[in-house]
Amino acid sequence: MTAGTRLLWAAVACLLLLPNPSAAADKFKPFALKTLGGTERSLSDVLGKTTLVVFFYPTCPYCNAAFPSVQKIYDSYKDRGLSMVWINVITNEENLIAPWQKEHGYTVPVLLGDRPLAASYNLRMTPTHYLLDAKGQVISSHAGYKAGDEKELERSIRKALGI
Repeated sequence: MTAGTRLLWAAVACLLLLPNPSAAADKFKPFALKTLGGTERSLSDVLGKTTLVVFFYPTCPYCNAAFPSVQKIYDSYKDRGLSMVWINVITNEENLIAPWQKEHGYTVPVLLGDRPLAASYNLRMTPTHYLLDAKGQVISSHAGYKAGDEKELERSIRKALGI
């Protein structure tokens, strides 16, 4: 696949895929998904603390712009009560995830979703972030990325953590 074709597919996926935050229910819909290693993880496995769930795919240009900052936020707050998980929504990009993580030094746990999962959350673009309280209630959500969004995300996380 050429770089131009990949970029076109990325743009199409961004438009068709991800959630409309205004359509988010108060309670985040449970999931049971596999890790890259094949272990099943559910929403209840990551709850119990403030949790950031982010829908993405590895060739998403907006995800790649946002994730260095999101990783820094994870590193800063994971020992202060923040749980985080990234959920891939493009099945045919699963083989790209491990090398992508290694290349960028990402340590946030990744789960494997698919387009039907994305549709079930009414996703409209990537990345889409859902900040949840310890019981799975949606505190905030944000779809897409532009420079500076990470500052608002960190403010929301600090507030949720009581920092």
